[in-house]
Parts: sequence; structure tokens; C-alpha cells
Amino acid sequence: MTAPMMPGPGARVSVRPGEWQLSPGIEGHTCHDIRIVTIHKSQDPRYAWVYGHGLECAWESADCTAPFCWELLVKVDVLVATAAGERPRARRC
Repeated sequence: MTAPMMPGPGARVSVRPGEWQLSPGIEGHTCHDIRIVTIHKSQDPRYAWVYGHGLECAWESADCTAPFCWELLVKVDVLVATAAGERPRARRC
């Protein structure tokens, strides 16, 4: 079995309520656009750990020097659809 195609570093993933968790079992209830730094497997095969930055970190005035600002569990289906270009960016929630 091959691993599903995931978006690479620098890709933008939009997550909506119910598509991400702050930690296992803690559902996210807001929308976010994250610029991916890395993706790692989690204990739950339905989710993957996404380390990344919010879009505001790219602002010239932000001067973000952290390796990543966000650490979220994101549904693998969302990441695969993003990598395939089948996922629209989130609109206002």
C-alpha cells in the first residue's frame, strides 16, 4: 500500500470546523489557512500532524522567526484533496 500524496512545504491548506483538532479528541470549531512547514503521521490514521504558519506570518511586519506557529491534527482526506488541487480555499465561516 502506498502512502497518500500530501501537500509539500509552502503549500496552503484551508481547514474548516470539524476538519482539524487542536489535540486528539479536541475538535476545531473555526476556519484557518495554514502554510505547511511539515506533515507527520499521528496515532490516528484519519489525521496527520501539520506544522505550519498562519498566513499573517508572511506579512513583512510580522517578522516571524519561529520554525512553525501552528501544530494541528488535520484530516488526511483534507490534505490529500489539497495536494490534488481538489479543495477550494476556505471562505468566511
